[in-house]
Amino acid sequence: MIRRSAMIALSIAAASLLITSCTSATEPLQTEADFWGFITEIQAGQILVESHAHKIVDRYVVTITDKTMIFEQGGDKLRHVSFGAFETKQWVRIWFSGPVMESWPKQATAGQVVIMEAEINPANEPPESVPPEPTGPGVVE
Repeated sequence: MIRRSAMIALSIAAASLLITSCTSATEPLQTEADFWGFITEIQAGQILVESHAHKIVDRYVVTITDKTMIFEQGGDKLRHVSFGAFETKQWVRIWFSGPVMESWPKQATAGQVVIMEAEINPANEPPESVPPEPTGPGVVE
């Protein structure tokens, strides 16, 4: 009798966990993004994202999988979009879903990407109308 009750309770707990995990996969993450910047290149299943925050250039090769949630920001609302919505020079916020490889550029897989409105960035300052051109050794100014 106790064994049967335990099996029923375990089954209910497993079903609840399954339902919860399935429904939360379509809702945007509410935490702070791991990285933000602008797209400089789009390849099959990957985007190259660059940031010039605080005069430090950071670059990430971000892998987009079938589990990556992609949203486009429109005011206070987010709407689901596909990989085809990515364009170079778009500002994006990225949440990583696993470890970041400390190579150059860094490499990571995205759990979520939000394509931001052109007028807004996470620092609440307007981004330049065109992302900055690369600078540094080998770049003629």
